[in-house]
Amino acid sequence: MTGPRQSLGTSGVSDEAFRLVVSHFKFEGSTQTPTKKHRQSAMRAVHVTMAARAVMHHASRAEPSGIACGRPLMRRAGSAPSSHVARHASPRRLRSRRQLRRFAAAATDGGGTEDDPWNKGPIDLDARLYGYLLRHTREPDVLRELRVETAQLRGSQMQVPPEQGAFMRLLVELTGAKHVVEVGTYTGYSSVAMALALPSAADGGKLVACDSSEPSFEVARRYWEKAGVSDVVEERLGDGKATLAALVREQGSGGPSFDIGFIDADKRGYWHYYDTMVTSLIRKGGLIAIDNVLWYGKVADEALSDKQTEAIREFNARVLADERVTHCTVPIGDGLTLCVVR
Repeated sequence: MTGPRQSLGTSGVSDEAFRLVVSHFKFEGSTQTPTKKHRQSAMRAVHVTMAARAVMHHASRAEPSGIACGRPLMRRAGSAPSSHVARHASPRRLRSRRQLRRFAAAATDGGGTEDDPWNKGPIDLDARLYGYLLRHTREPDVLRELRVETAQLRGSQMQVPPEQGAFMRLLVELTGAKHVVEVGTYTGYSSVAMALALPSAADGGKLVACDSSEPSFEVARRYWEKAGVSDVVEERLGDGKATLAALVREQGSGGPSFDIGFIDADKRGYWHYYDTMVTSLIRKGGLIAIDNVLWYGKVADEALSDKQTEAIREFNARVLADERVTHCTVPIGDGLTLCVVR
């Protein structure tokens, strides 16, 4: 027959620890004998305390981690717990359920280091939560149809996801943009999403879509037509650098004339596209959005040093130091950096 403590999931907990917590885990103002429910709560406190002590033990022997060592602040088994955990690691202090919940949360908080803590850890966007996100994202039928068709094509991962398309459409509306330039159109999801928020061509709306792939444009054209934005979109087939240079020349002496620039093309060309937009194409106060800046998580993996990953790392570092723009990176899709030209 299984003993009462084993039925509560207390295997691996010493008798001394069990007696210690049960004797001190009382609801405030109560001296009643602990019930089964109380004992369950007490044992949860034991397990959390043991875990916190184990973390602190390993942390005391681990090398410092985080920004102080020039590495990304990645949460790991050896990272130090928050000061809240250190102060409340004794089960004698866990006097109420509210305190227990606070302690458990502190034991699994954001991470970082004592000098540079994360006030909130990242959300684990698993399949269930991501499905919930998509169900609460407005995606026009034409974009859903395009997404389904693109999923059958080679390189379908290059297409922006629905939540990013909705975000970019929102950016166009928020800025009141009329002129948009996009480098890297693929099958047209992002161009359709943004063009839907632009004024009509008669009212000055224009989106210049640049890509080097005719097969991709063949798909995009059909959906520009289906979405009713073909009069707004101006396609440019060819090398991205040459296309942007041509746009600069076409502007003439009037200076930068675009409100928004979107970059989603070859990664090693990112800085050139960005620099051309900052200096010559995007007006002051205009917005530049750059996709894939987290590069499927590869930028934070020190073991990886392929040319694409290194190009993104270098680009991110240069944009961070670029005082010509106000800058923010948003963890949407594969990472989207937003820059406002000063």
